[in-house]
Amino acid sequence: MKKYDCKVILCGPAIGKTYLAEHDSNFIDIDGTVSKYKYNLNNQDFEKGKLNRGEIINKDYKEYGINLLNKTINEGKIALISYHEYILDYLIENNIDYCLVYTDINLREEYINRMRNRGNSEEFIYEMTNEEAWNNFHIKDKNDTKPKYKIILKKGQYLSDIKQLFK
Repeated sequence: MKKYDCKVILCGPAIGKTYLAEHDSNFIDIDGTVSKYKYNLNNQDFEKGKLNRGEIINKDYKEYGINLLNKTINEGKIALISYHEYILDYLIENNIDYCLVYTDINLREEYINRMRNRGNSEEFIYEMTNEEAWNNFHIKDKNDTKPKYKIILKKGQYLSDIKQLFK
């Protein structure tokens, strides 16, 4: 089995970042941690509040995120992140390799159901999965040449199903 030497995994919504981080201490959900810090959120309404989290409480959230990313890498753990330009720019500027994990284009309905099951708002689900957005995300991921590795999840797969691929 091929192993990916990757300390940062970039991926979109409903792929299982938070679940994996909660069930395997080798993985850290940078996005979730930074969002909670940025908006002073608790776990209770984390998914429901996407797209509508209110005022930014901690304005230094970008610095906080970069520091958390570096700490995670330095501890030999694997950072899980979403698409945040400031983190992507930081990875590229500092020559930090990352792996892109994204879904097969034909799994749109599965991801709509995943988002509903985890409590995302219909507005968030629409923003992420309307046909134009879904196709654009896939084309962008498919054509992205910056990741060191790319993995396409298959029907029913989550990050936790492929975690053994990362060293």
